[in-house]
Amino acid sequence: MTTPRGPLRAACLQAARRAAFSCLAAATGGPALAAEPAWATMPAPLLPVRLPVASAPAGASWVLRTEAADFTAADATAVRDFSGDWATYHPRDGRNQALQSARIEMSAASRQWEVAATARSDILIHGSRGAFDVVHAYKQRSTPADGSQYTVDAQERGVVWAGLRGARSWAWGADAAAPAWQLTAAVTVLTVRRVQQADVQGAARYDAQTGYDFNAQTLRVDSRKDFGGWGDDTTTGSGLTTDLGLLWQPTDRAFVNLSLVDAASRLKVDNVPTEATSLSSSVFGVDDRGYLDYKPLVNGRYSASNLRLQLARKWSLTAGWRFDGAAGDIADGAVLGARWEHIGGLDLPALWLTWPVAPGWTLQLDAETRFKSLGIGVATRYASLLLRSRSLPAGESSALGWQASLRWPF
Repeated sequence: MTTPRGPLRAACLQAARRAAFSCLAAATGGPALAAEPAWATMPAPLLPVRLPVASAPAGASWVLRTEAADFTAADATAVRDFSGDWATYHPRDGRNQALQSARIEMSAASRQWEVAATARSDILIHGSRGAFDVVHAYKQRSTPADGSQYTVDAQERGVVWAGLRGARSWAWGADAAAPAWQLTAAVTVLTVRRVQQADVQGAARYDAQTGYDFNAQTLRVDSRKDFGGWGDDTTTGSGLTTDLGLLWQPTDRAFVNLSLVDAASRLKVDNVPTEATSLSSSVFGVDDRGYLDYKPLVNGRYSASNLRLQLARKWSLTAGWRFDGAAGDIADGAVLGARWEHIGGLDLPALWLTWPVAPGWTLQLDAETRFKSLGIGVATRYASLLLRSRSLPAGESSALGWQASLRWPF
């Protein structure tokens, strides 16, 4: 028998590899994730997105899916120090921000329809450099330089809710298996579990002779607090929110997805405890733990408010390209993409890559550039897991996150 040489040998080896890959894929329970549409392989984003309703594979009528995700990031300090001692403190120039976004949902999809039970929590914090510096000085029990002055301007917005969602996708294009365009719309009827808002404005000054001088105005709204006898920790509200998603697949290897989540929403929560205060203090001493013993003079007003609010709009633009043999066998099935997410004045650009590493197994990499976190995960036909961090020592990281999902066609 003559051994193939040159181009013929390379062609035979390539055919053998693909045949072995196909046989192994069949033995492990079906095709690799790269056989799915390119958009279906991308890593989970930081914020929720609206994608086409999942279509059931051949032989199945329904797809059940469970997904959970959480991402927390802060500019100035490590995530686990945000309520701690702020030992690791690296403020940004200008405004400093923090984000917490968590979600869990269970859905069932058939053809173009989907129903889901979902719960979400979104918290955004915006603060001036002075606001973060004052907190750091207090947490670290440090003495600022003589004559230090701080401008305090900070806002917090947080909503926790749970609801039932209905969604439908419409497709049009020449190829019914991979239509060029797909539009998805979703409506969620929800219950507000908690709403919390805080606004702080003021100034602080330190003088070596007279100590600290504070002047600030605060407004706090929290449905789970008791302010001056006002409040009930069982207070809930109701609401409605809508999502839109548009997917464009110019070829079978490329896609662009635009998602607008919470595009139009309205929430109603009655009898929410509210605290409005003015604080002033001139103090030099510290307490027995070494913290500033400021004991401010407080003028406050407590009340209950009926809130009418909207969820922060979230939009996401994602694009990806799959390499189907165009860059050699090693990159066959890999998808390279970019993403830009936006919520409440916060932009979250990212680059991502998915790479088939074995039949039925895909490696996922996601580099988010705003908080500079890196996500590494693995996905199969039925499950995925991705972990995010800015640094290997989790306790020192200013960005931490995870995402997990299970998918069951039947």
